[in-house]
Amino acid sequence: MGGTSVSRPVRERSSADLVETAERLFAVHGIEGVSLRQIAVAAGHRNPAVVQYHFGSKSALLQAILEHRLPEINAARLEILDGLRRDGRAGELRGLVESMARPLLDLDPANNHYVEFLSRLMAHREELRIAYSSTVSHVLSAQITADGLKAALTHLPPRLREHRFSMATELMVHVIAHQRANVHDDESDGLSRAEFESGLFDAMVGLLSAPHTAVPLSE
Repeated sequence: MGGTSVSRPVRERSSADLVETAERLFAVHGIEGVSLRQIAVAAGHRNPAVVQYHFGSKSALLQAILEHRLPEINAARLEILDGLRRDGRAGELRGLVESMARPLLDLDPANNHYVEFLSRLMAHREELRIAYSSTVSHVLSAQITADGLKAALTHLPPRLREHRFSMATELMVHVIAHQRANVHDDESDGLSRAEFESGLFDAMVGLLSAPHTAVPLSE
């Protein structure tokens, strides 16, 4: 009985260490640039098969990274959305954009490589889709934000609105990932943090709200 109470936390800690090591290596070297064996070695394990033992496959490991990070991000975004509702700004485009980006901007770059990892994962559409399929319970806030944006962008046809949202999401992730990669610089491109964040929000709002230019049908 005593052995069970000790071994379970050790195993959970080992899994978390592997997840965070994998996140860091994928962020730096890309999804295809890192093997399960390399992750085990980097995490300090003597058994090179330990990652496969805990997760079974690279696909399952990618899911585990999302499941490890998304609850915190979801909670932070829900808090922002609650604040918007209290202030009567639930449908405000800039507020919704900030609810998308703020939880990622506030992640501690000293011990968290999630945004850089996500930027790498976005280049692998099928792996991204499969990984997110297991995280539905962690992304309630993303659905609320998406519904809010849908209501705020009624001037756009549905397919174009979805495309704009996808573009804004990719812009957000890649720009934040680039900024975090240069976190040791005093300022990013000569901008203060406040200027950087405001500029990102402005760019996302502009992309989402730009007028729709009808394209003539091809004959």
